[in-house]
Amino acid sequence: MQRWRHHCWWMAVLGIVTGTGLLWCMTHTPATASGTTSPTSAEPTAPLIERYLTHLRTGLSAYHRSRFDAATHAFEAAVALQPSEALAYRYLAELHWRSGKPEEAQQAVRSLAGVVHDAYALDQVGRSYEEGGLSRLAIWVYREAVGLDPEFPGAHYDLGRLYLEAGDLERGIAEMQTVVRLHPDFPEAHQALGMAYTEQRRYDDAIAHLQRALGLAPNLIVVRNHLGRMFLRLGRLEEAVQTFRALVEHAPEVVEGRHNLAVAYARHGQQELAIAQFNEALRLQPDFQAARLDLVALLLEMGRFSEAIDMLTAGLEAASQSTGERLPGELIALRYRLGLAYRLSGQTPQAIQVLQAVVRDDPAHADAHASLGYLYYQSRDFDAAWHHARRAESLGLPVPDLLAALRRVSTEPR
Repeated sequence: MQRWRHHCWWMAVLGIVTGTGLLWCMTHTPATASGTTSPTSAEPTAPLIERYLTHLRTGLSAYHRSRFDAATHAFEAAVALQPSEALAYRYLAELHWRSGKPEEAQQAVRSLAGVVHDAYALDQVGRSYEEGGLSRLAIWVYREAVGLDPEFPGAHYDLGRLYLEAGDLERGIAEMQTVVRLHPDFPEAHQALGMAYTEQRRYDDAIAHLQRALGLAPNLIVVRNHLGRMFLRLGRLEEAVQTFRALVEHAPEVVEGRHNLAVAYARHGQQELAIAQFNEALRLQPDFQAARLDLVALLLEMGRFSEAIDMLTAGLEAASQSTGERLPGELIALRYRLGLAYRLSGQTPQAIQVLQAVVRDDPAHADAHASLGYLYYQSRDFDAAWHHARRAESLGLPVPDLLAALRRVSTEPR
């Protein structure tokens, strides 16, 4: 009887929002064992119900108008009338937290758990706090949910997820291990464990859980991408290629998957396959400059300088049109790579012109200064070579061989 009455009142409180809960309670009076209705003396009186609901309405109205002090007073008045009802505690916890009163907030969470007695309902409250940016408050709610029902995997998962997001790997992993013990077929928990073990460099454990997650949910693109990148990091190139191929098969329009597959092909020595995937990534997303730069690096490595120069020139034209006169970092990177391509192809004047544009827009570009130093040395413009060599050195990029060569043929200008 008491449990039904609590549930009825919880539905009534929700009725303020839904418009149906209170009517449901009034028309569903439970029968006793003898078939009669319960005594009215045990039920809240109509005036008490009205006063209680008035305080709740006032509190909700003030809350939605950001009048938080007024909302707090109204919800506290509601609690004083009916301390066994839940909704006021849900708002009081948030209001106390936002007011810088964590102890009062935590007590409101405990009171909420004490009257709800439902781990799933608490878990949903925690989710609502998360949506409002109140992760610490959500953690307290999830802890209470776990305490109410230690066998409910959802609360363990949400608690572990927030621990991991906060960087608390040990507690996060412990909660996720509980999830997979209670529910071995929970792909998101295996995913979370895989990511956490990666941060701990427990790569074998990470791979096992990521593969388990994919076995349960093959369309987890993030998991497949992370697994492939881990194989790349470990030098397991064949497995990396297979993983990224599967990613592309599952999600052919995901450009990052094609980019990573191209990188895996390139490192595996399958250069033409790599070029094809880089080009496909750029077809899908023409402004994907990371793929463009990696493709150019591969073309330069293969000695295909004119192709690299054409690709960089086209990329610069497109980027210039989209960004205007101000050069962002990726545009400078394209320009530097173009200067490098001219240098490698023996086109010294063009290389100098482009690299001078780089250091004009980014005076702290150490690599460009070093390249200019070498180019001016080759052009026998030793004063300019000294200037750029010293500038590269001051930016943290030593060029001892260039400086030694300059000392043999010239004196450093003062």
